[in-house]
Amino acid sequence: MKAVGNYIILKEIVENIVKTTGGLELAEKHREDIRYRKGIIISSGPEMLKEKDQIVFDKVAGHDIEDNKNIYKVITIKDVIAIL
Repeated sequence: MKAVGNYIILKEIVENIVKTTGGLELAEKHREDIRYRKGIIISSGPEMLKEKDQIVFDKVAGHDIEDNKNIYKVITIKDVIAIL
């Protein structure tokens, strides 16, 4: 799979589950206090980003795509906040 144009295909990095004071366990995607997510680039259209770079992106950005039983996230370059 190869990204074209301003698109980036990435694999999201799953963060730890957090337990609330009430005892509920929340995955990162359920926590409202975290706006950004981390990911590893699988393929990038823009040349400034390279495969295996780690980035931070807005959690509401993009959409999911499935390839060979793997689920990836597709975002655009404007959704990238930082390169780690």
